[in-house]
Amino acid sequence: MIRALNKPNRFEHFMRVDRIVNPEKVRWELPPSKSHMIRWLVLAARSKGLTDLHFEGSVGEDICSMGRCLEQMGVKIEKGDQRWRVTGAESGFSAPGTINCGNSGTVARMMMVVCAGFEFPTFIDGDQSLRSRSFSSLTSLLKGLGCVVDSSHLPLSITGPMKYRTSSLDQSNSSQPLTSMIIGSSDFPEELEIEITGIPVSSGYLDMTKEICMECGWLGSIKTDSAILRPWDVSTPKEVRIPTEHSLIPMSILFDRLHGVNSLFDYDLGLIDHRLQSAIDHFQEGHDGILDLSDVSDIMTPAAAIMALGEGGSIKGVRHSSNKESNRIETTVNLLEAFGIMTSQTSDGLEVIGGQWPKRPVEVVKTVGDHRIAMTAIILASAVGAEIDDSNVTAVTDPNFLGMIWSKDSN
Repeated sequence: MIRALNKPNRFEHFMRVDRIVNPEKVRWELPPSKSHMIRWLVLAARSKGLTDLHFEGSVGEDICSMGRCLEQMGVKIEKGDQRWRVTGAESGFSAPGTINCGNSGTVARMMMVVCAGFEFPTFIDGDQSLRSRSFSSLTSLLKGLGCVVDSSHLPLSITGPMKYRTSSLDQSNSSQPLTSMIIGSSDFPEELEIEITGIPVSSGYLDMTKEICMECGWLGSIKTDSAILRPWDVSTPKEVRIPTEHSLIPMSILFDRLHGVNSLFDYDLGLIDHRLQSAIDHFQEGHDGILDLSDVSDIMTPAAAIMALGEGGSIKGVRHSSNKESNRIETTVNLLEAFGIMTSQTSDGLEVIGGQWPKRPVEVVKTVGDHRIAMTAIILASAVGAEIDDSNVTAVTDPNFLGMIWSKDSN
């Protein structure tokens, strides 16, 4: 059972979570992939005619943020329960003035590149969590191309157009700046060459971007040390099927490990990224040792909890997670410690001691505006109970998350 409470004389809102009574009644379902759908929305907005985006489940707030930003730029989107129909803005985007990207760093970066094409200032903002994140890799790149950007943090203003043909990009913190440049390159005034520095991370998301854009006519190329980005005509398929959010599978694995049940839905192995599947195999087969999450760092928090329940081990390759919705390495350590699970932070990851079990926290668990921290906290609380702040942030990815776990049948 869950109850929303307000502490007396304080503005802090939190949710009391009691231990779930009938966990075997839970049937885990996933929302549509926000990474896929956000990319397809921008491309469909630049294509000719209609593009129907079909999906199962309910779209999260990050997807809705991208939809609102595009609508503010003159894009027509018809939003149904299982389909969004996008009418391409063939004459180009209209001036948005100020746009709010909500909680989504992906949306913010893509909007920065889109707005870099306007010859007048555009203001970009987001929620408090997004304001705390640095966008210096992308803002430095855009400045190098001749755009005027007044800050590396939101709120910021950006004025185009791009005046120069070359610049450099440090890809060691995120793949999203290059993703945003690829998707936005359809409107670039001329061919650009980007020097790539640093060790790339999250390559699965970049591969996804390239595959989707190539399907729509992208003409650029990406090499180890450079990217060639050419203007191109976007031509999306008339019908697009959005896959489910596979990165949430470790959440269901954690739930099952805590409760000794099998709530995991059947998912299509042919659609899941092989890097994510390799990490999932690590959990399913009970391996200890070293888990490299450099390409799938989003699963770090439930992964650490699963490893603590098992034989423990090390997580590495997630240094760039310090600039997610929170400093996710630090907040993962703090979250697990709140539940009595001890881990330690390393230079690029975590050391996890095995054979541990969660205990009910004595204080309100802080989610720091990070939906993956909140989801993991709620799953742990389903076994031992807890008071958790800002539980509604889970809607960033999955608006049905709370109702799925605490259904009428499971309590």
